[in-house]
Amino acid sequence: MSDENFPAPAVQHRKAGRPSAVWIVPLIAIVAASVLAVRTYLHTGPTIHITFDTADGLEGGKSEVRYKNVPVGKVTSVDLSPDRRHIIATIKLTGGGASIATKDSKFWVERPRVGVGGISGLGTLLSGAFIGVDVGTSTEEEKKFVGLERPPGVTNDQAGTRYRLSTTDAGSLAPQSPIYVQRQSVGAILSIDIAKDGKSTDLEVFVASPYDRLVTENTVFWNTSGLDVTLDASGLRVNTESLATVVAGGVEFGVREHAPVTPPAKQNQQFHLYPDVRHAMAMPDAAGLPLEMRFDQPIRGTATGVNVEFEGVHIGEIVEIVPDYDEATRSFHFDARANVFPERLGRVYTKLVAEGARSGLSGPQMLQTLVDRGLRAQIKTSNILTGAYYVDLAWFPRAKPSPVVAKNGVWVVPTERGGGEQMQEHLESILAKVDRIPFEEIGADLDTTAQKASSLLGHLDTNVMPAMQGLFAKAETAMGALRDSLAALRDNVAAPDSAIQQTARGTLEELDRAAFSLRTLTDYLSRHPESLLRGRDHSEPNK
Repeated sequence: MSDENFPAPAVQHRKAGRPSAVWIVPLIAIVAASVLAVRTYLHTGPTIHITFDTADGLEGGKSEVRYKNVPVGKVTSVDLSPDRRHIIATIKLTGGGASIATKDSKFWVERPRVGVGGISGLGTLLSGAFIGVDVGTSTEEEKKFVGLERPPGVTNDQAGTRYRLSTTDAGSLAPQSPIYVQRQSVGAILSIDIAKDGKSTDLEVFVASPYDRLVTENTVFWNTSGLDVTLDASGLRVNTESLATVVAGGVEFGVREHAPVTPPAKQNQQFHLYPDVRHAMAMPDAAGLPLEMRFDQPIRGTATGVNVEFEGVHIGEIVEIVPDYDEATRSFHFDARANVFPERLGRVYTKLVAEGARSGLSGPQMLQTLVDRGLRAQIKTSNILTGAYYVDLAWFPRAKPSPVVAKNGVWVVPTERGGGEQMQEHLESILAKVDRIPFEEIGADLDTTAQKASSLLGHLDTNVMPAMQGLFAKAETAMGALRDSLAALRDNVAAPDSAIQQTARGTLEELDRAAFSLRTLTDYLSRHPESLLRGRDHSEPNK
């Protein structure tokens, strides 16, 4: 068939109208996808990378990044570094957390920890480890960070002030050791580093607000680490702050008595850390006066740091001990150099200076006057139990005269033997006297005396005792006869018509007549006392 046999198609033109409803679904999907994309873009922050030593507790796609316990990102992956020494955690921050990616921000893995400050991170036992953040103050963005192995002692959002301390001996102090005032914990040690010269230790400490206002320019800090045990003549003293200071140490601060009021200290102001409260609260001394003392005796127990006292007042310490040899006398001696502070004597020092000024005497001349009065240095025992010694500037009126000389510009004070050396000399003297006692001769004499005593006792037992026994028998017989006689006499006295009773009755009658005659004579003499000289007047009738 040819094409001519087919009918021509009829073309109808459709009028334009509303689109088909089938296109609504794709349009809605496109709009929803756009909204989700915009929301995702708005809520998605930058990607950062944090380097840690280990990936302990971190899981890609699960572990979170939290700031103030609010999620601000998530760990997307955990990979090894190219040198295989560290791990690199890749973190996708949220839009709200984008501001934490600043140059001075700090990151660490929060996990359970037990330390001086207590137990932390217990919540991670249930929720799992997460990365904590301490947001810095910088506005410069950063994408790569080096994570901390432990949380910082103080975060930037905590109110308070940081200070720096310097000491030659940090003892048992460690990061997170507490800071005390009036025995109340008000801060912590942030870090401890060795100084660049290697001769001291630098500490950074933090005191929380509002207690930081108590730290002024006159504040002193001291170490309260462990137990402060002192055993001296006054007894045993134990001082400590708390159990935490016994374990890991601590620092306390305060103000010296009568110190002037000063403004609060500034941020990062430098202070000296004293070894204990005694040194911290001691008033600062003026320039020390060097003294040297030559001891011609062993100085065991006397070393650098030993106290120098005057009349019981601590006025200085030994700073150096140098052994020496005198070629002229061929003897050994020890030169002890001390640094003393005479101002600690208070009024005594003031009056001595005034006396020297009135007399026109210089310092060495005043010292010479004291030496002339018997001032000497002597090593003494401060504690028998510990064997500790000290140098005592005491008075010895009978000491030999000695001049005060200057050696290399340092005054040399004369000394007296004492301490353990003097005690040893006394013991040696006593032992020498004991050695001179003739114990062998005394023993021989005692042996001879014992033999004589034994012979005497044998003689007494053989000859004397029998005679004594006979004598005792006769004495007992005599005593029996005497008892019988006394009994018979008692019986005779008791009988009414006995001879003794009659004799006694006659005697009493004679005494009665004698008494009557004596009364008559007394009456006559009272009337005629002249009869004692002239005799009786016979013309007077008898009465």
